[in-house]
Amino acid sequence: MTKRRSDIGRSLTDQQRRAAQMLVANEFCELSQGKKLNREELAAEIGISKSTLYEWLKIPEFNEYHRMISRDKLQAYSSEVDAALLKLIRMPEPRIKAIELWYKLQGELADRYVVENEGGTGIPRKSDAEIAAEIQKLAVLVNGEE
Repeated sequence: MTKRRSDIGRSLTDQQRRAAQMLVANEFCELSQGKKLNREELAAEIGISKSTLYEWLKIPEFNEYHRMISRDKLQAYSSEVDAALLKLIRMPEPRIKAIELWYKLQGELADRYVVENEGGTGIPRKSDAEIAAEIQKLAVLVNGEE
């Protein structure tokens, strides 16, 4: 059974919950004019010592609560991300990476790796120098330069 944020939060003090929320806000650069505070500045902003913040970061429930807040906040940006991705796809010269990402998100495309065993294939193995020479030839073909 998955735990809810409110259930995890009950085991924390008000100050710990506030600290977790401020950690997330700091990670999203929302506390100091678009800049991240260091841990000492963040602890001072919360009203605790830096060592207390480090101790809290060792508490599994605190970290779980912090992760849940972060995921919720990130989820709130999903429509913005979708719009940006769609904008890249709709450009006069669409971005191939954006199209690839869209297909991956739709489950229509997945990375696939094929591992073959060279033993017994009868194909001689190339030396590092031969491979480097072939890579150089390909670079010249692709980039038109050496």
